[in-house]
Amino acid sequence: MTQNRAKWTARYEKRLVEILTKYNLSHYRGQNGWTTEGWNQVVKELNNLYPEARFTKDQVQDKEAQLTKHYKNIKSIVNRSGISWNDVACVINTTPEK
Repeated sequence: MTQNRAKWTARYEKRLVEILTKYNLSHYRGQNGWTTEGWNQVVKELNNLYPEARFTKDQVQDKEAQLTKHYKNIKSIVNRSGISWNDVACVINTTPEK
């Protein structure tokens, strides 16, 4: 059976990041990332907050991988000369010539 795609909103994504940060402890992290118990806790908490979303572990894992990729890309860009991150507006600042 094919899994339906999750309908992620900015609110769901923000809460997911907060939950992942909360559970980013050695107890829930293995050598290669999150443990099964860690993923289960994250999914359980997210679904307790948003029962209408009915997220699966696979959906949450996919979103975490996507967010990590985006974070690394933005971090790489911001580390370049003449570019910075605006915490208030959550945008990249750059000079006109960039």
